[in-house]
Amino acid sequence: MLVLPVSIKDILFSKVASSMVLGFVSAVVMSLALYIIHGITFNYAVLLLFVFLIGAAHAAIGFFLALHSKDFGSMLGLLMAYLLPFTLPTLLFAFGAIGREFEWLLMLSPSHSASNLITAAVSGTYDAAKTIAACAYLALLAAVLLRFAVYPRFKDDAVRR
Repeated sequence: MLVLPVSIKDILFSKVASSMVLGFVSAVVMSLALYIIHGITFNYAVLLLFVFLIGAAHAAIGFFLALHSKDFGSMLGLLMAYLLPFTLPTLLFAFGAIGREFEWLLMLSPSHSASNLITAAVSGTYDAAKTIAACAYLALLAAVLLRFAVYPRFKDDAVRR
């Protein structure tokens, strides 16, 4: 990688962009299927904006986990260590096991913020405070992780190999 005519930042940006494109393609396929099969429509521009934001944040989380693991097994362990505290409460909230009074606390979970945004885009009902908070949180999370945790580690790994 050191002899390529692109910088380490460009390589990392392309990896994050490709992750975001996967989210975009998934959203387009699901939206198309919902429209063709059930005739369901919603605000596609808002949905795609939210998908790009969610994709960037979760790509940063994924790169953080991958760069801080020694092998595939330890990466799976780190993934489970992330999923249990950050995704399980969101599922419990969706099934009513966690009360609505804890939703703002759950917004600290990237998974819950993402779920809130997708639900708002699909249903068309927006809680302005939660939508703005989720967008700001996911954008800030992606920026901080990519700048201060992923980029330095990615740069060190690129130089070492």
